[in-house]
Parts: sequence; structure tokens; C-alpha cells
Amino acid sequence: MSQRAARSVCRKAMRQDQGFTLVEVMICTLILTTGLIAIAAMLAFTVQQSIGAREAARSMRLAQARIDELMKADFATSPQLSICGSINTCLTTNVANHFEASPDGLNGITVRWAVAAGPAADTRVVSIRVVNLRAQQQRELNLATIIRDW
Repeated sequence: MSQRAARSVCRKAMRQDQGFTLVEVMICTLILTTGLIAIAAMLAFTVQQSIGAREAARSMRLAQARIDELMKADFATSPQLSICGSINTCLTTNVANHFEASPDGLNGITVRWAVAAGPAADTRVVSIRVVNLRAQQQRELNLATIIRDW
């Protein structure tokens, strides 16, 4: 093969390999954009679920802290352990000595508790309701236990 023929073959090969066409680039851009939008949607959903889990854990922690505090109190002297007239009323309205609004400085959270006589003379049934308006999914947490006067 002559030198001239070799140059001709090289020029033809270079002309055919000039890059991507505009249509190919637009299709690639469309596919990448669709993927990025899907990832952004999943990220937003994940952040929302994370916030919901954090608020649910905060509500549980506040309820457990209130139970621990009530377990330390004396039945005879603590107004927080006085028996409620109506458990439903104590858990749905702010009854004196049976609620705490904005615990730990957290606005939008209310902890209410109701106390009833227990199965034995030295016991009380304590029901706790945490209303967390900061939560997205589970805004109310209810917890009940029996505590004993030592």
C-alpha cells in the first residue's frame, strides 16, 4: 500500500470518529436528569422519616423521664401523684399538677399524665400521654405503667 493510500484511509477514519451527536447528548442529559430527580425525591423522603423517628424517640424519652420522676415521688405528699377524677380529662386537658408544657424548652410538646388507684394499696396506675406537634407522623404517644410506693 502506498503512502498516499494510507493517508486516505487515516483521514476517512478521523472523519467518522468526530464525537457525539446532539441527539445522543440530549438523550444522555434526559436520562441523567431523571435519575437525579429520583435521587432528590428519595433524599427528601429519607430526611422526613429521620425527623419523624427523632421526634418519636424524643416523645418516648420524655414519657420515660416523667415515669422515672413519678416513681421517685411520695404518694402521700406529692401533688403530681394525686388521683385524677377522670383519666380521660387528665390526658386530654391541662389539669393542674398533671401536665408539663414545653419540657426542656421544646415548643409544641405537652406531657400529660393521669393517676388512678392501683390493684394494691401501695400502688398507682400512671398513664402518660405526650402530644408532640413537631412530629410529622406519630403526634401522640401513650404509655401506662404501675408504680409502687416504697
